[in-house]
Amino acid sequence: MTLKTGIFIIVLLIAFGGIIYNSRRLLDFLRVGKWTNRFDNIPERLYRTFVIAIGQSKIMRDPIAGPIHAFIFWGFMVLLFAVIESIGEGLLGRFSLSFLGGLYSVITVSQDVFIGLIIVSVVIALWRRFITKIKRLQGDKHERMDAQLVLYTIAVIVVALLITNATRIATGGIYPNEVRPLASFFAGFMCNCNKTLAWYEGFWWLHIIGVLGFMNYLPYSKHLHVITSVPNVYLSDLKKKNYLKPINFEDETLTQYGAKDIEDLTWKQLLDGDTCTHCGRCTSVCPANITGKVLDPRWIIIATRQRMVDKAPYQIAQGAYGFASWEDAIEGKNTQPSVLSSQLSTPGTLLGVKPNLTQEDVSSKTFIGDYIPQEMLWQCTTCQACMTECPVMIEHVDEIVDLRRNLVMMEANFPPELQSAFSSMENNYSPWAFSPSERADWSYGMGIETMEQYAAKPEKEDMILFWVGCAGSFDARAKSITKAFAELMQIAKINFKILGTEEKCTGDPARRMGNEYLAQTLIKENVETLNKYNIKKIVTTCPHCFNAIKNEWGDFGGNYDIVHHTEYVNELLANGSLVITKELEERVTYHDSCYLGRSNGIYDAPRATLESIPGLEIIEMDRSKSKGLCCGAGGGQMWMEETQGKRINIERTEEALATDAKTIASACPFCMTMMTDGVKTKEQADTVRVKDIAEILLEVVR
Repeated sequence: MTLKTGIFIIVLLIAFGGIIYNSRRLLDFLRVGKWTNRFDNIPERLYRTFVIAIGQSKIMRDPIAGPIHAFIFWGFMVLLFAVIESIGEGLLGRFSLSFLGGLYSVITVSQDVFIGLIIVSVVIALWRRFITKIKRLQGDKHERMDAQLVLYTIAVIVVALLITNATRIATGGIYPNEVRPLASFFAGFMCNCNKTLAWYEGFWWLHIIGVLGFMNYLPYSKHLHVITSVPNVYLSDLKKKNYLKPINFEDETLTQYGAKDIEDLTWKQLLDGDTCTHCGRCTSVCPANITGKVLDPRWIIIATRQRMVDKAPYQIAQGAYGFASWEDAIEGKNTQPSVLSSQLSTPGTLLGVKPNLTQEDVSSKTFIGDYIPQEMLWQCTTCQACMTECPVMIEHVDEIVDLRRNLVMMEANFPPELQSAFSSMENNYSPWAFSPSERADWSYGMGIETMEQYAAKPEKEDMILFWVGCAGSFDARAKSITKAFAELMQIAKINFKILGTEEKCTGDPARRMGNEYLAQTLIKENVETLNKYNIKKIVTTCPHCFNAIKNEWGDFGGNYDIVHHTEYVNELLANGSLVITKELEERVTYHDSCYLGRSNGIYDAPRATLESIPGLEIIEMDRSKSKGLCCGAGGGQMWMEETQGKRINIERTEEALATDAKTIASACPFCMTMMTDGVKTKEQADTVRVKDIAEILLEVVR
């Protein structure tokens, strides 16, 4: 054994010891959270990982930062082969993967290409962060130092590898099938001499120590995502749409509803904290943050990790795990907490980690309040823009709603204006204080049959249920949309019915506000009614109702074929049931509803309907489709007041007005209210109208 090999073995053992130690520490920290199964449906998870994590599909939504990060990520994947070769050389004296033949040529060429791309990307990243000073990349002093250290380390690692290869080639150490154009270029400036050999040894050590040191530094850095991002994407929720997991109120062992602290979150939510890249993409698209409010989706995830790092050592010291073991939980044997105690113990030596805070400090601080300002939680519109942009599939909205659930159901601590909405849903089955007996008043004189009337008939024909929703039943402006769509179905001779006074709120507002118990009560009552009538197909004009029925009611026995009215009228146009008979010379811009677009991927149907109208000129706003800006009504904001910053609906209205469109098209009664109010506030109501897709279509088919 050579001296080099002996020293390397010691370095390698120390490095791998640190990696194993940190891996165990991180896994133990995660086990403080509750169990959730994210190990099912392996094929779909692998596909998602390949597309999003390996393919970098989400990060490429940013045309500048996307390629920078992708080149660094893909480069390190290719350079893993170089790390293997370095370890092999350290152990065996001389080692390469040249036995791979032609594949080795591809690998070595790729390594040189990516070395060049990584160096350029690091320079650009440093420029954007410290010269251009992109807003979302500006953190505190510690974060800026961490970013510099990581970027400089990456540069050192790849430059050291480049010089290692160049000096080896210059001294005649090229391997069979090795093709390194960049390294060979620099080798041309070097001599085949002892000095070059010394440079080779020096840069070989610099490269491998840089790699091993980097791997041990990452668990203490915000760049831990280098290790956790791929697993986090693999373990992300396969419920791709706007779905909230229900609380099992029949479980009598439950003593906590929602999340008060880290032990009430799932291990996957804690992993989100470890995976956050601090890139700020989530915050940069948050409608609340954009308009000057304190809500910062990035901070919520960062604060979750900080609380975990502060509190988890004490939890672990007393054996207070959220589930017994990873092996048993994955196999489904035991997913129950190992210890339930609110008393924190002093950390022992199992992890060997000195806590950031004393036991007294941890106990005196609250997760909601000291780490995450409560005000943040009530400014979220649940628009999912943050989750759409997050390149590592962090689930911000789920955690926000879990924290709201605790505030509402455990502490009765919520904005006072929500009390009237909760009371109305409890007593009137609607967030608005209208009598349930008035729910079908909009239909008087239209000859529309209720399900109760239909069920009394001896003979039944195929029919579709029109789910009107609370806004469409009670709000004066939204009732015009309801009537327009009903009239379109009558023109198309569609056999449709309504529930009338039997219809109740879908529970969506209560659920997003955090009142899960009230939401489930409404859902179960509605499902019972629909199943009583053996309902199969539903159409609705409300994206919030659509999302709830489609994506969440299945958990309560409500499985129905539901379509949004923009999809339905588009089908009626396609099959000739509706025929456009007029032109409409007008400039129109379409506002995407978050719950229709981002939550359910419906972007084309509304636009296709508008495009089918002769004379209509459609102009897209700067932020449209999956990048569209929320109107500001979701997540219960319809019933709350914006007391900070600019109103979100004004921000969106100004963007719509900037297109010079004379009509703002919408497909959601909530969006209709917010955009209409925005146009009035901007004193443009006399020149710009806000219309639903159904209302616009009705103008040209009569």
